This record gives sequence, structure tokens and C-alpha cells, in this order.
Amino acid sequence: MRRTMGLFLLVGFVVSAGFFYAPQGDSHLAYPFEEIPKPRAPLLPRITSAQQLVPFAKIILQRDYIGQRLGWSIKGGERVLLIVNNRIHPWVVEALTTALYELKCPVEVIFQERKLVRWKSGTQEWADEALRLIEQRLSEDLNTPPDKQYPSWSGSGTPRPRNPGLRLTEEQLKKYDVIIGPQLGPRNQPGLISSLSYIATPELLASPRILFPGELMDFMEQKIWQVIRAAERVRVRGVQGTDFTFTWFPEWWEIVEGTHPKIRSGADQSTFNTLRPGRSEYAVFAGHLLLHPRYGAIEGSDAHGVVVSQQGDWGFMWPPLAIHLNRGEISEIEHGGFFGDFWRRSLELTQDVQYPGFSRPGTGWMEEFALGTNPKVFGPMRVKELEGVEGRDPGSISWSYARDRSGAVHGGYGVLGSKWWNTIYQMPAGHYHQFFFFLDYDVTTRDGRTVRVMDKGHLTFLDDPEVRAMAARYGDPDQLLREDWIPEVTREGKILRPETRLIPYDEWLAQLPIKPDDPRLIYRIPEQLKKFYGEDRVRYYDPEEFMEFYRKIGQIPVKKVARQ
Repeated sequence: MRRTMGLFLLVGFVVSAGFFYAPQGDSHLAYPFEEIPKPRAPLLPRITSAQQLVPFAKIILQRDYIGQRLGWSIKGGERVLLIVNNRIHPWVVEALTTALYELKCPVEVIFQERKLVRWKSGTQEWADEALRLIEQRLSEDLNTPPDKQYPSWSGSGTPRPRNPGLRLTEEQLKKYDVIIGPQLGPRNQPGLISSLSYIATPELLASPRILFPGELMDFMEQKIWQVIRAAERVRVRGVQGTDFTFTWFPEWWEIVEGTHPKIRSGADQSTFNTLRPGRSEYAVFAGHLLLHPRYGAIEGSDAHGVVVSQQGDWGFMWPPLAIHLNRGEISEIEHGGFFGDFWRRSLELTQDVQYPGFSRPGTGWMEEFALGTNPKVFGPMRVKELEGVEGRDPGSISWSYARDRSGAVHGGYGVLGSKWWNTIYQMPAGHYHQFFFFLDYDVTTRDGRTVRVMDKGHLTFLDDPEVRAMAARYGDPDQLLREDWIPEVTREGKILRPETRLIPYDEWLAQLPIKPDDPRLIYRIPEQLKKFYGEDRVRYYDPEEFMEFYRKIGQIPVKKVARQ
């Protein structure tokens, strides 16, 4: 879409709906400073050996995988292949192998060195190179797989150099019952959330995040989902100026259910996106609850307003990136430095490509707005004792890691819903993220109720009496349900890392609301959720079924279409 067109559409909306991104002077705060939550950060253990990490490794290895929660369902005695790289701290590797030995599992370890790439993601050089390659790909036949190997850009996140990964033969796979690592997921299934980056450092592994009870999270998510599933209208506001609305049309749920007559979206080969009739009865993807319809775009898409954040896949941006939405897609991008320039240009380059599963051409669709639900997740923090320590400094934790904290949200825009096609033809999906930590999310339900799901980033369901009653079965609900990590917000509106310190490991362990030796932390998927997250829910899609579906409605072969 052309920038001038976007401005025209946006002005028309601002006049009619009253949304406008207008920072006051040097400040980017939309709320009074006194109303913004004060920063805090959890105390961290002073870890001195891998042995201190073993109890936490055992929990992850033994519990079931569900949504954003790592798990490998180890019962004892399985033959395990552990795949690691040089980004995983040696103590984490040692803790995992020790835990597996204690569970009587023979284990083999493959170490993959992650090499430096020719151009580094998140730099001006990267942006220029990525744009050049997008232009090159779009100059070729869209419906013929290219001979050239393009960057990894068909799925989620900004373009990045391809990692050749590990290729195991069928014969090699027969040697193992479980494969753990970044290339192959739980139960040997590629595509599931299995990256060891979530526990790459000692401080990430020995974390209350690992100890938050799965039963409690299931219960809370079901309560949240009952509100989302009943939603009709939503308004979202944020301290940096986010303010947009949209409608949960019944048609959106046809995409979730996999019954829409013109939109099919298998996306990833996992429970993450296995869309079948009945799928929307429970929260779609645990720990990653959709707060906006995703992976497709109906004709009536009506998200309008502005979405503002200083953090995204590409790092820190100041002034914060402001995305203006009109009819469910990006109509204008303000600020964002070289990344804002990159994104504007990539939208222009793809504005006439009619991707399958979207009602109009282009790659600017709002297709994800996902809620984290674990109050014990933390993000980057300033810790004097660990500053500059390679593989240990909490200040270098990615802001994307913090998106799983309760009340935190990540928004995604692009055409990830056509990933099955993007992957075959190496087409850019443009699915880029923003991260939000101080949002209000207000729902008007179809029966006229109003519910605030988040209040300046605080997940209100943590205060629900029934949630607190269940938490009390594990420990002090005030401690267990407390959001441990809240970034600092300055008077000019910048969001910064909070500060904390290390304390002795035994002292830290003693003050935890729940201890790692509690057997209830070995989570098993309950019977009522097995139809959503059990083994039989995993389905590996044949892209040909999507090809045939979209051939019938005229979106395959993919064409360039003039925008109306």
C-alpha cells in the first residue's frame, strides 16, 4: 500500500472515531505518570554449579508439553538425543544430562556451533540486504519455487539467514524415543515450541517460571477464554499511545474451527494451529491466548486505530514505532528508525500480491495479538554482579522472552496464515512483532457485559477469587500470583529494564512460594484437554490439500492484483 493512500484512509478514520497518536511534547505517555505501575524485578539466585539446576531440569523433562510450556513427558528409561548449540550455557547442558541419567535415560548429545552470518539481523545492513532480496524474489515467478536459497522469512519474525539445521535419517531416528533441541520438538515432532533458548542460561532455567503450576494456569486460561469466546467488541489502550478497536465477528471463529468457506490456515505443523471443528472450545494455544483473530483476514476486518511499541523482533526503537490500522491492515507506519523504513518499503513491495487466505492483497494484516499468562516470567534486568558476563547477563535477555508474562502481549502483522504456501515458494510473510507490557484490554460481550482483561499490563484474572483459592492449595496466593517483573517507565515514556540483585542460592530457594521438589509440578495434560492438546490432535498437513482448496476459489495460482 502506498504511504499517501494510507494517510488518506487514516485521516478519515481519525475524524470518525477519535483515535489519534499525538505525543505530548517530549513525552510519549498517554496516561498520567502517577497511574503507571512501579517497576519491580525478582531476586535471582547466585548459581555456582550445574547441580543447582538439576531439580528444575527434571520438572521440564518429565512434564507434558502444552502450548508455550516446555515439556518432554519423560517417564524414565527413554533413549534420548539432546541437541544443543553454543548459545546454551554449559551448566544448562550438564543439568539436563544429569537429570536424564538420574531418570535412567541413556542420552547422546550433539553439539552444533552457531556460526556468525554474513549480515547480522537487527542492523541497517540487515534491513538493506533484506529489502534487496525481497525485491529480487518478487521479480521472479511467484508460483515457481526459486533455485536460490532465500532467507528464512516465510514464517514468524523478521528475515534472518537460514540455519541449515540437523538432518537425521529415518534409520537414525529409530535409535531414540525422545529428541530434545531446537531443530526437533517434543515427541520427535518438528514444529512444536521446543527451543532450548527458553532455558538457555542458568538464571532462566532456575526460575519460578518453571515452577508455576500447570493446573493453575489451565484453570485461569479457561476463565479468560470464556470471556474472549463471548466477545463482540474490544478496545485496547496502552501507556505509550496504543488505542484501537475491533469486532469479534462470528465469521472469525470459522477460521479457528477450520470451517470457513474461503479461508484455510494450517500454518505450523503442530497443535499450535491444528484447526478443526470444536477447536475453539478451549484456549487456542496455552500460554499464548489469541486476543485478536489470527492467521487469515475476512472481508469485514475492522481493526481501527493505532498500535505503539518501542520493542519488537528487531530490538529497541525510539521514538516508538506507531502502526496505524484501517480495516484490519496497516495503513501507515510512523517512526521506528531504519526498521520503520524497512517495514514501510516491504509493504509497498508486496502491496499487490494476493496471498491465499486473505481478503485483499498485501502483507500488512493484523493477524496476531497474543496474551501471556504466567506471572513468574521475567524479561531483561540490570544485575550489577552479572553485567557483561557471557551467557549469564540478564540484561541481554530478549524482550520477546518477556512476552509470555501474564498481561504481556505480542502483536504480529503480515500473512503468516499462508505459511504453507510461503514456505514452498520462499515468499516473505512479513509477520513482524511488537511487544507490549502496559495495555488495557476491555471486552464488551455479546450479552452486554463489560470485562477488563488487562489493566495497564496487569492480568486481572490473577485476582479472581476462584483462581486465588486454587493457588492457595500450592502456597501463599499473594506470592504465587504476583507478577514478579514489571519494566520501568520513565516520564518521557521509555520502557527500560528494571534492576535487581543476586542472593545466595539457598536463601533464594527458601523464599520461593512453591519448591521444585513438589511432585504436583510434573504436569500431565488432563483428560478434558487431551482432545485439544493430546497426541491425536497433532496433524501434519499435506500442502496439496490447501492448494486444491485455493485453486477452487481462484487464489492459486497466486497473482498480483491492483488494490481497490
